[in-house]
Amino acid sequence: MKRTTASMAKSRLLYIDNLRIFLISLVVLLHLNITYGAPGDWYYNESEAGFPTVIFQAMFNITNQAFFMGMFFFISAYFTAASLKRKTTGKFLKDRLIRLGIPLVFFYFILNPLTNFIHYYFIKHDDVTFTGFLTNPRAWGFGPMWFVETLLIFALLYLLFRNLKWKIRINFPGTKVIVLAALITGLIQYIIRIWLPVGWSMPFTNFQFPFFVQYIFMLIIGVIAWQNNWFEAISFKTGKRWFIFAQGMILIVLPVMLYIGGKENGIESFVGRGTWQSFSWAIWEQLVGFAMIIGLFGLAKKYFNTQGVIARQLSDSAYGVYVFHPPVIVGISALFVGWQINQLLKFVVLAPVALLVCFLLALLIKQIPGMKKVM
Repeated sequence: MKRTTASMAKSRLLYIDNLRIFLISLVVLLHLNITYGAPGDWYYNESEAGFPTVIFQAMFNITNQAFFMGMFFFISAYFTAASLKRKTTGKFLKDRLIRLGIPLVFFYFILNPLTNFIHYYFIKHDDVTFTGFLTNPRAWGFGPMWFVETLLIFALLYLLFRNLKWKIRINFPGTKVIVLAALITGLIQYIIRIWLPVGWSMPFTNFQFPFFVQYIFMLIIGVIAWQNNWFEAISFKTGKRWFIFAQGMILIVLPVMLYIGGKENGIESFVGRGTWQSFSWAIWEQLVGFAMIIGLFGLAKKYFNTQGVIARQLSDSAYGVYVFHPPVIVGISALFVGWQINQLLKFVVLAPVALLVCFLLALLIKQIPGMKKVM
């Protein structure tokens, strides 16, 4: 496979592109996992795993939730700041509205109704029509596109605050500062979940405030990271140390925490309302989230900083996968709804199928004239 040249590598952070492939794959797998037993909200839930089986599926989603969206926001903020530096205000605003606004509108009025239609017609066998869903405001919605909503709002706010020309000159923080930031973020998140437990989302926007403290923090830190070139400051040694710490928290602390805290009331006791389980999850979540983000940057820089043709196409298609994966996942679920096997096994078997179809569809959509500017 032909590798990219050194000159191309200088113009693109290839390990960041490869991390985008990894992160978007986790998004697809998390939602498929919810379909087949893991706790969480999705268009279609075929089953709900019982305790203690649910621990294994919950561990996968809880671990991913701890870092992958925060990492997406960090990367997005970093490159938003870099993009605005290169472009005029008008060009930047036009590009953001095309790349974020068009998919938002399309998903809200077309893809969300399509996803619901697949569920109700092909799985529940209700007597409904696709036209009926298109014209029914209750079928419209942003679904997982709350992420794109947030990015659009952030881009507009950053455009306003940029005129203040504020810059924070700070070296990449040490261990104590990172741990302190994680603890403070976790504590604030715990307090919010007393009133807005995990699973709550803001009407219409679908913003998930029980997770938003980390997201807002990562958006701000992403800009600071760009101003101070933190990507260069994260070494392999630093990344390795944080990644090992994260694995200990995931493989040792998390199952013990879930078993002890959930053996009486299940996973529900962790979602909020001031319980000690909610506090332990909120703190664990941020420690793991910060550690995984730093760890993955450091490891990917050393081991995944090259790209072949296929990897380049996959990274270029990541955004399209995010936009179109809901109807794909529900569609695959509809095709295999009659397949009566263990639900965890079903998730494992269908995971590569879902990833393959999502990326192939995104690649095909990018071939449509004009779509490369959008996707």
